[in-house]
Amino acid sequence: MTSSSFIEGSDVVISHLGIVAGAYDSLGICNVIDSLLPKNRDYILSHGEVVKAMVMNGLGYTQRRFYLFPSFFTDIAASRFLGSGITPEHLNDDVLGRTLDAIAAYGPTELFNEIALKSLLQSDYGSYCLHVDTTSFSVSGEYDSDFNSHEISITYGHSKDHRTDMKQFVLGMATDQRGIPLYLQPASGNASDKKTLHQIISHLTDNLKHPSKVYHVADAAFYTAENITTVGSHTFWISRVSCNCERREIPCFFLYNAISLCR
Repeated sequence: MTSSSFIEGSDVVISHLGIVAGAYDSLGICNVIDSLLPKNRDYILSHGEVVKAMVMNGLGYTQRRFYLFPSFFTDIAASRFLGSGITPEHLNDDVLGRTLDAIAAYGPTELFNEIALKSLLQSDYGSYCLHVDTTSFSVSGEYDSDFNSHEISITYGHSKDHRTDMKQFVLGMATDQRGIPLYLQPASGNASDKKTLHQIISHLTDNLKHPSKVYHVADAAFYTAENITTVGSHTFWISRVSCNCERREIPCFFLYNAISLCR
């Protein structure tokens, strides 16, 4: 950290968090969150502002208990980032808990997708080539089947980190050509990539409208007769043929949606 990171005449810093906060503000993420998760009481900070603090916190103060959250902002210019008069004490565990409860009630996936739709796709970060894939997260501990998880179940499945001894859940993601995530979808630990990739591409086609032609790139798990038939002729995709041959020197060619090649 250089001396230029400090605000003149004070002992608080801005550092790289100024860039992070500036990007958050320029994309209008706070306004999107506040429009979807309005305050229901006279709290000092809105949910959008609390999420902004969480984003900054997540870049260097992870795996800490909630009650330690204010410590992160002890030597950081909280009032410069979050508003005049805001101090670390305003960012206590009750404030964070209310925001997390509001996000859970609305739906984390739905909130993320709304932010991507209203903030990223309306900016210069527009998408043309979306990469779709899944990964698995192994977890430890007991998970009650009646835990009210709504959509997914923590269970055994094909472990991509080779931890077949542990239960897991699956996370599907779509990123643009710059690596910026535009869509997230959690799935059960035993979810099939063939179905999950098709669902993500279908949701992207229905919800993330873009004026330019968009290509969806997925691995061989997507390339099934059912997926190709049901995804529709107006959805552009790039995939790879499944190669079950023992001769590894035989290439597995990429296939393109034939409709897109004619346009």
